[in-house]
Formats: sequence, C-alpha cells, structure tokens
Amino acid sequence: MRIVRLLIALPLILAAAAPAPRRPAQIAPPARAHQQPTVPARVISIWGGARSSMVLLSDGTVWNWGMNWHGKLGDGFSSVFSDPVNFAGGSHDHHTPIQVHGPGDVGYLTSISAIMAGESHSFALKSDGTVWAWGWNGLGQLGDGNFADSYVPVQVSGLYSITALGGRGYHSLALRSDGTVWAWGWNSAGQLGDGNVISTSVPVQVVGLTNAISVTSGYQHSLAMLANHTLVAWGNDGHGQLGDGSFNNSYTFVPVKGLTNVKQFSAGWDHNLALRSDGTVWAWGNNFSGELGQGFSATVGISVPVQVHVPGPGYEIAVSGGDFHCAALRSDGTVWTWGANFNGQIGDGTTTERTSPVQVVGLSNVVAIAARDHHNLALEADGSVWAWGWNINGQLGDNTTIDRNTPVEVIFGSTPFTPTAWLYLPLVRQ
Repeated sequence: MRIVRLLIALPLILAAAAPAPRRPAQIAPPARAHQQPTVPARVISIWGGARSSMVLLSDGTVWNWGMNWHGKLGDGFSSVFSDPVNFAGGSHDHHTPIQVHGPGDVGYLTSISAIMAGESHSFALKSDGTVWAWGWNGLGQLGDGNFADSYVPVQVSGLYSITALGGRGYHSLALRSDGTVWAWGWNSAGQLGDGNVISTSVPVQVVGLTNAISVTSGYQHSLAMLANHTLVAWGNDGHGQLGDGSFNNSYTFVPVKGLTNVKQFSAGWDHNLALRSDGTVWAWGNNFSGELGQGFSATVGISVPVQVHVPGPGYEIAVSGGDFHCAALRSDGTVWTWGANFNGQIGDGTTTERTSPVQVVGLSNVVAIAARDHHNLALEADGSVWAWGWNINGQLGDNTTIDRNTPVEVIFGSTPFTPTAWLYLPLVRQ
C-alpha cells in the first residue's frame, strides 16, 4: 500500500512546477553560525510527519528529524535524493532531532504553542495567534500567497487569533477563536470546504462553519468538531471517510452520522477515528489494511462510524490515525495499534497486519501518541520520546535508517533525552 500511495503522490510532485525556492538547495552545507545547542527543555507535544517527526518543547522551540525534502525540516536546506521513488538517502536528512530555524534563517523559531505537519511541509502556531509554515509549496500549502518552497518558516497570510491547526496531506486547516475555520492548499475534492475545487495559496473560509472547537484533516478530506461535540466532514468520500452514510464527495460540510459526545478525533489518510466521552473508540472510512479495527480488511470502506473494541483494562484517553493504521492510548499508559504493519508500525515485534488492536511492546507509561505515515511516536511521563516503524529517512530519530518493529528511544544530541519526571496532561496529534 505504501507503493500505491507514493504513485498517487508522484503526479502531484511532477505537476506542481513551482517557482524557484527562496533558498537554493546545497549539497554540501557551508560553515554557518547555526550550531545545534543542547536541548534546553522538556518535550510537551509530538507529531509524526510523512517520513519525518516533530516535537515541541516547553520553551516554545520546535525540533524535528527525518526527511528534509523541499526543506520540510526548516533548517535552511533541502535534501537531494539518490532514490527519488522512495525519497531515500537525502543529503540533508537528519537522523536525530535538529532545531527549526527562525524566519529569514535568523536564529531559531520561538514562542510556539502548537505544531503540525503535512505530507511535505510543516507548521507552527505562535503564542500571538499567527501561523508559520515551511517546506514544499507546489500546491500553495504554505498559505503565504505564492507557490515557492521555503526552507525556513514564513507567515501564513491573513491568519490571526488562531487557536488550533489541522493538516495531514497537501492542504491545511486553522481554527480561529471565533469558531470559524480557514483552509488553504490543494482542493481537488473540495477538501477546503469553500464550495468549489479550486486550490488556493491563501486561506479561505470554510463555508457556513462558525461554531467549531477543533479541526483535523486527512489526504483529501477534512473534519471539525462542533461546540455540541458532534463532527462534520467535507471533501473526498470515496472510502466513506465523511461518515455520512454515502460515498459521495461534498464541497461543503456534512454531519458525521451517529456520533455524539465526541471528546477527541483524528484523521488518517482515508479513514478517521473518534474518541467519545465514555472512552469508546469509533472508526470509519477506508479498511483496506484493517485500519478500522473490525477484525477484517476489505476493499470497500465503511461509511458510518463503527466501534473499535480495544482489549485490556482501563479505557481510551487518546486516538491517532496513521496512513493505514491506528493507535490508541489507554488510561493505564499502554498503547494499542492495528492496521498495516509492513514496516513494523504496529510495534508488536512482527510485520504481520493486525485487523484488531494489539498492544505495543515495551511501553507502559505513555502520556501522548502520534501515528502518521508508516511510523509512530510516543511520549512517556519521564519526558522520553519513543518511535517505531518505517525509518528510511531516519524519522525514528535513533541515528539509523533501520526499520523497527518495537519502540526505540529518540536520541536528542549525543545521549537519549530523559529529563526529570513531571506531570503531563495527555497530548495527541490530531
């Protein structure tokens, strides 16, 4: 399935003949003033990007690692790949965390309150309510009014008073404090929710949505939670991922059927997860690899939410959707996964597809999870970050490119980053 997804994405790459990036790629980095400092603070949020990973520290800085295609790591450089099909062997990939540079490649990005990554670009929400983006911009996904890549953060145009971000593929969402939702980037299936299929490089308002409290998006679809804790969705519905009982695309939002009292939700590539206040988990959309957790896989998706039964004691406190797999965090600190497992992303020591939830090996005190692409991240209560699954570009952060079917610790600097324990609230990538 990974090969299929790359073949889908490749025409987009070839079709988006973007202007020259603001900073040209360099195969051999020159001497420069940026020297990566010792990690100064604790990890408070994690996010898994496509073949890359991100963390937000308590001091408001952002660190990431893995694939640096089109400058998505934000360090002022972009990788040139020896294997353009798999995007492997990038000259500026990083196999351990590095700090994101500041706008104009001056200093480092600071005062960040939230992070997000799309397929080939990354975002950060500043404490002043502005949004900053970097990476590939061939479809306008940086939102700065043009289609030029940027290897360091640039400001998304016209956004203010933003409280949350949502993104995954080639479009992005932002939630404003007044409950309106704004979208930009690729719009081939109406995933921007503005009533048409015209892509845009500046944010446009999702039509009629004024009482949202959270947002997220998949490959070509988007979702929002309303103030009454129900969900609405819009965009591509080819696998039933809009959850309205049909398989019909919608350019404006439609209600997800049968879900109330939603506490948290997450979009996978073509499927979704929702966590209700009673601790139950629900899924809908594509089920090609058993990512809906029903004990079987099928070529036809499920267009209304169905309950996922996670075994064991306790109850679920967070869910996260990967490309063709899912993860759930239980109240006892264990992590459970299901779906595709060709790179070991299930984390049970095998590469066997799992159509029902199984427990990830070796994790018992987790406070946050992030499933994305074909790898996963987990944050433990002692501040350590763990990763498993696909590692072709070093996205697991263990200073190798070896796939792992059980978790390994992310290496910050020369030694694993394990600060003194403190109290965390559960954090989860949408």
